[in-house]
Amino acid sequence: MARLLEHQGKDLLRRKGMAVPAGRVVRSVPEARGAAAEIGYPVVVKAQIPAGRRGKAGGVRFAQSEEELTVAVSSLLSAEVNGLPVESLLVEKQVSITREVYVAITADPRLRSPVALLCLEGGVDIEETIQTRPEAMLKFPVDILRGLFPYDVLNLLRDHESLSSGEKLRVAQATCLLYEVYRAFDAKLVEVNPLGLTADEAVALDARIDLDDDALARHPELQVVSAEEAGTRGATLLEQIAAEIDRQDHRGSVHFVQIDPDLSYARQHGLIPFGFDCVGAGASLTMMDELVPLGFYPVNFCDSSGNPVGSKLYRITKVIFSQPGIEGYVFVSCVSSQQLDNTARGIIKALKELYPETGGQPNIPTILAFRGAWEKEALQLLAEHGISQGKWVRVMGREATEKDVAEAFHSLYWEWRSALGGGA
Repeated sequence: MARLLEHQGKDLLRRKGMAVPAGRVVRSVPEARGAAAEIGYPVVVKAQIPAGRRGKAGGVRFAQSEEELTVAVSSLLSAEVNGLPVESLLVEKQVSITREVYVAITADPRLRSPVALLCLEGGVDIEETIQTRPEAMLKFPVDILRGLFPYDVLNLLRDHESLSSGEKLRVAQATCLLYEVYRAFDAKLVEVNPLGLTADEAVALDARIDLDDDALARHPELQVVSAEEAGTRGATLLEQIAAEIDRQDHRGSVHFVQIDPDLSYARQHGLIPFGFDCVGAGASLTMMDELVPLGFYPVNFCDSSGNPVGSKLYRITKVIFSQPGIEGYVFVSCVSSQQLDNTARGIIKALKELYPETGGQPNIPTILAFRGAWEKEALQLLAEHGISQGKWVRVMGREATEKDVAEAFHSLYWEWRSALGGGA
């Protein structure tokens, strides 16, 4: 799922005619001052991160003057919000509103159709409102062949006298605009919270838009880079590169996610970080059951299965080895029909480019366990190219269990550490 940042989502809303506050994305105090001078005070400063509940986490600040703006921008750009580093901010004109409403379009798997969601009590407390009073959320299933029309929403709001007739019409029109965005850009979720009502219009004060990864190829104009994500954080550069590898060639997959991109978890728990690639998610889990108790921790997950061609293994191997701070590499295949000689060719080419001075022999502990179809050819290729003879390389075949692989890596690692002057 490709989750857009707020300013990206608002750009799509603006394209369909939705009113949004004047604003600019900034990455420094001088840029923020220039934006605010152009927009005019008072302004709102918002952390641009792929996560919600920013307001309660201190990710939204208000500034009445340049002094207040400087403090807000300096504070946010040096902080983390909801565990995510803040690299950019949206400086927006503060809008005076009379009411906040929650509006969204998403898919309901039970109904097998889109559904429009409205709550007349929008804002930062929307989650609490829905938990305590679920009846406050109004729902309208949308027939995807028929579409959504303003009178559908007006009928939904008919008995809600807290809104004037003009406000109801503005909410209905805004909801239909959200549906247009939902359909036009193959979204999974289009959410505005809050939708601010003024005397004469409805303004999107925030925006969350999640796009379908599988549909991004239909929207090159968006220039959205997506990848598999861990948790709520955005995709790392390496995840984006790996996702592009998959998009360029559908022959097999190289499903890559960085579990510990900055090694903070491994360091905090005293674990040894290593790069990891496995053919088959089940085999990778079994390997983790063996490696983690021995003190190792994979900084990435990678499942290179579905019989990918050698060129994909070549590129994803370079991605895995490019992770800073790794102290080893483990490749393990499950016993399957995957053509392992192609896998070996890709890994060999990557290693020779990564370690040209040794003919492709890595300088960190490396386990290559080839188990399955064409394993003999794969092992022969590793020997012919001199990889198997590497001092810090162990090559294993079908007879090796996951436990055998883990123990071999453990032994090799401490031998390597000892040679570097360390010890167990």
